Amino acid sequence: MHTLIVDSRKRVRLPDAEPNQVYAYEEHGEGRFLLTRVAKAELPEAFPRGSLRQYLTRTKAKEELVLLNGCSLETPE
Repeated sequence: MHTLIVDSRKRVRLPDAEPNQVYAYEEHGEGRFLLTRVAKAELPEAFPRGSLRQYLTRTKAKEELVLLNGCSLETPE
């Protein structure tokens, strides 16, 4: 059994812990806690391949070019 000290910011240093590891704790009464390391969940890709195609169509591109043409400081050719 190891003894740990809590600092003024309520932090405890676990000797075997690595940076950014996540732990869940359960209170078991009478000042007893159980720490369990939580496995990192895999996050899905922000934009899966092909998911932006619905926004990139020929008609949409033409509309965007018309809007952007008015925003340019150069004269259109």
